[in-house]
Formats: sequence, C-alpha cells, structure tokens
Amino acid sequence: MKKFITLFTLLITLASYSQLINYTSVRLDEGQNDAYVELESFWSKINEKAIENDLKTGWMIWEVIKEEGDEKAASRPDFLIMDFFQDSVQLNKAREANFYEIGRNAYPKLSKKKFDKIWEGGPYGERNNYQLERLDNTTWIFGDLQLGSVIKLNVFKQLDESYERYEMEFYKKWHNKGILNGARKWWEFNKILSSKINTESSLDDTPTHVTIDMMGREIPEEEWEEAWGTPTFADQMMWNNGAATREILDQSNLRLVMYRFK
Repeated sequence: MKKFITLFTLLITLASYSQLINYTSVRLDEGQNDAYVELESFWSKINEKAIENDLKTGWMIWEVIKEEGDEKAASRPDFLIMDFFQDSVQLNKAREANFYEIGRNAYPKLSKKKFDKIWEGGPYGERNNYQLERLDNTTWIFGDLQLGSVIKLNVFKQLDESYERYEMEFYKKWHNKGILNGARKWWEFNKILSSKINTESSLDDTPTHVTIDMMGREIPEEEWEEAWGTPTFADQMMWNNGAATREILDQSNLRLVMYRFK
C-alpha cells in the first residue's frame, strides 16, 4: 500500500494553488455507523486508485462528534467526506470518470458478485453536497496528522464585503501567533461556491464561508502575556469591526477516521 505522505508536505503543496474541496455530509440511520466505516474502508482503496489516476489530490473521512446537550444534534450529519482537487479541470475530470471501473481495478481479486454486493449494499445514508474554494491557511509544522485528531468546523455567513480581508489579513495574524506559541495547530479559510441540500439542515440560514481550527495546548494564565502580547487599541478595534462583518451560524467538532493523499 502506498505510504501516506506527511501532512506538512501535503499542506505546503495544497497551499500553492487555489484548491477546490467537495464536502459531502452523510446522515445515517441509528446503528449504521460501524457498517458505514467498513464501507468507507472499502472505498479507501478506490480513492487511492482515483488519486493515482490524477482524479483528485486527497480524500478524508471525519466523524461528527455529537455533543451532549446539543439542541441541533438530531439534525447534524454523522460523517463528513472531504474530496480535494487541484483545480476545476481535475474536478471535471473526476465527474466524468467511471468510478465503478476504477473500483474493479482497485480490487482485481474480488469477484464481481462480491464487489457488487459491497458497492450496492451501503449504507450510504442521506447526503448534502457543498463545493468550496480554499482561500487561505496557516502552515503545518507538527509532523504527521494522526487518526483521531479533532478539528472544529465553523460555519459563517458574510455580512460585509470586507469580511474575507479581515480573515486573511487580520485574524490570520493571530492564528499564526497561536501556531508559534502552541495554542493552535491549524487554521484554514474556505468559501462556499455552491451547495445541494437533500436533507434537514442544522443551519437556519445560508452559509457563505467555513473555517477549520485544530487547537493545540492550553496556555497557562502566567504565560498568557508572553504568548500573545498586549493587543493594541488598533487590534481591539479590528477585532470588533471584523466580528461585525460575519455571523457565525454553526460550530461542530469532527474526529478524523481515515484519509488518503497523493
């Protein structure tokens, strides 16, 4: 099996162009989670073959962590699939590809009958689809990404045309400070280009952007000033003004289940 590259190499590569990402949220019936993970394990080899055939640059499966007391838990998906593409050319190439044939090539020793039983059996769940464009991200300096890693996915609605500049030119400066002092491991900023909603959503409005955070260590109170410095008046005004350019619609924690990259 092809070795996984380090996430550091991956993210440097992905940050070098305007990357497209497809999110597919998956909602399952009760008790289907284990069977779904087995299905995605089957699909992992197909995705490896698709990456090998230059149809995508990467693929990830995240489990949505259902928090106790979350009023929106019933309307949240159970898993989130992320498919990564270098550009629209590669994305269109993937859309035109015959993934059944790719799958048969990925499992040459599996009989057609057994292959079809898994292929058709599911569970595939109810799905919503979103296409995003990566606008910016921090630099990964923490070695290989570990299965079980947790991220926070933040969903926003843009309220002002200056919002993207606040994220990339101001907030990112503080995210980079967090990288250096260890409070943060990762931040990325994505714009939602389109969506296809087939199920009930946990969102009350139409989202425009998504950020992803992976946090690091908790900074002790006695290290706070050294780690973050003292915000200036200009910083405080930028925080206040920037917050007015966006509305947060939802937040959820995701746990990494599996991934493949070129």
